Order: sequence, then C-alpha cells, then structure tokens
Amino acid sequence: RPIKASDAASLTEGSVGTGLSNRADTGHVAVLIRQIMAEGGVFYRNASGALMLAYAASGRLLGYIEEHMNAWDCLAGMLLVEEAGGTVLKPDPKTVISQGTLVIAGGTAIFPKLRALSQQAFGL
Repeated sequence: RPIKASDAASLTEGSVGTGLSNRADTGHVAVLIRQIMAEGGVFYRNASGALMLAYAASGRLLGYIEEHMNAWDCLAGMLLVEEAGGTVLKPDPKTVISQGTLVIAGGTAIFPKLRALSQQAFGL
C-alpha cells in the first residue's frame, strides 16, 4: 500500500531520527539533540540510517538528520522520502559518491525546521 511522509509542522507532533557518523564531529549530534528537545521534540536513533529514512518516508518519523552518510546508505531512502511526498536536501551529484553527503529529510511542512536546526548544530 502507498506510504506518505508526515504532514506535521511542529516537532511536538512526533520524533526526529538522528544519525551519527564516525566521519563527523559527534559533538554536533549532541547539539542537534539538545535543540530538538528544547523545541519540545523527541529524538530517535536505531543505528540504521537507511531504515530511519524509510520510517520518515512512511510517516513513522517526522524526519531524519545525519551530518554525513555514504551515498550507498542514503540515496534510495532519500528517494523513498521524496516519492512519499516529503522533502530532502539534494546531495551534490559531483561529490556524493566519493565524499558522502549531509542528509536532511522529512515531511514537507517540518523540513524547514529540520534544515534550520541542522544548520545551527552542524555550523553550516
């Protein structure tokens, strides 16, 4: 049956998946989690970014954020989110295969908030 990304517009309406890569500063994720919680949100982590993207596509999560993912771990999941009516930060096609990418994905209404939190937490 068809899946649909969340329509939620507030972090208080669900959980945000967070990922952690050994290719990024772990302190950044701590900042992100603090920001999510300060906004009344809840974070979720299960150690599989691909599965978390599928959860975001199906509306089980508001969205998913990870500072660095390899292309083979995230591109299919990002497509799932888009096909389910969500929004993703587009990776740079010139560097995504060789260098990986920042992943921000979620329902269209919550995406701007996820992006703003990521920019603050990751110093973008």
